[in-house]
Amino acid sequence: MRLPAGVRDWLPHELARKREIEQKIRAVFGRWSYQEVMTPGFERFEVLEFGLGDTLTDETFRFTDRQANAMALRPEMTTPIARLVSTRMREDPLPLRLSYIAPAYRYEEPQEGRMREFTQAGVELIGWGGVDADAEALFMAVEVLDAVGLSDAAFDINDGNVVDGVLEAMQIPPGDRKRCKQAISDRNIVALRECDPRLTEYAMLRGGLEALDKVRPLCVTPVSQIALDRLEQLLNRAQSLGIGGRINVDFAMLRDLEYYTGFVFEGYIEEIGFSLCGGGRYDSLLPRFGFDVPAVGWMGGIERILIALERRGRHLDRKRPRIDMLVAGSDIVAARERAAGNVVRCASADLSDEALIADARAHGIPRILVARNGAVKELRVRKGPSTPLEVARPFGAPH
Repeated sequence: MRLPAGVRDWLPHELARKREIEQKIRAVFGRWSYQEVMTPGFERFEVLEFGLGDTLTDETFRFTDRQANAMALRPEMTTPIARLVSTRMREDPLPLRLSYIAPAYRYEEPQEGRMREFTQAGVELIGWGGVDADAEALFMAVEVLDAVGLSDAAFDINDGNVVDGVLEAMQIPPGDRKRCKQAISDRNIVALRECDPRLTEYAMLRGGLEALDKVRPLCVTPVSQIALDRLEQLLNRAQSLGIGGRINVDFAMLRDLEYYTGFVFEGYIEEIGFSLCGGGRYDSLLPRFGFDVPAVGWMGGIERILIALERRGRHLDRKRPRIDMLVAGSDIVAARERAAGNVVRCASADLSDEALIADARAHGIPRILVARNGAVKELRVRKGPSTPLEVARPFGAPH
């Protein structure tokens, strides 16, 4: 029995570890005052299409329902939340701070860090267009990776307006700019030389404030100058928080989602060849839904974070779940113990004491309650081969 490519089962200890990571992330979202929302796993394709570029359109699972409507599994969460806000939350006070932890689906070639079903954890800060909002998104992402145990994760930042300004300064024809951006993103030397030889040096620029100084002469448009100033502010603010050494400007980083309009970033560790999280400003997405407000957000991949932790030697913990007692022969006794806050495993009343003891030992359960003939017998299972202690007490008596 084979699973479809790109999906997986989660065994109990694996799912427990995943939930642990999700809970740590959710706690950070809460400390930053973000409220969790959820959208459907599938929607009309015409809605999700608002946020898709060519690549993501090809990777979207699409199907037709019984009324011949074109539907699609959500390939990411930002577009559904933009639809949610524009239709049901536009009267709420701005800015909105929303978070999510939810599965998404993409039809891409399965490999490490890339599955067809995966879990995204992220936030959307909607209705705030300033650099303060960009800083909030970036610094929260840093805090999330810190919280899950990746406190040395580095972040690359960039702004698409800087790239646009450079291409305009080099008088790259508008019709060639998409191709040249792809060459910059790929750091494809041959393609860069075909666009403009000066782009080869630009695409390799990466670093701190000194990198900004090298690019500034190439940015002649006001928009690109403002973008550079905002990147400089972010670097300085990161420095004041003591995380400046973890954040660099990478002028070749251009995220592939079509809706990004300016500031973008990605977080990563050196041991793996894919980003752990990423996001940016998408001021043009909500206006496509008729709600003209700016927005910034980011998402992280739960499975990718788990891979990163395993790569660091923090393997999935197979520790046994806590079970306080084994109860046989009485639903009432089991219910009473659960009501008292104990974790109870039930067993068949037909089992012998020896079989119950063996079951308890197999699962690390320290106590057994056996209800027979109107009385409750308690067995305390000690570690090792010693004989269990039997304590006879009346049915329903406190213990």
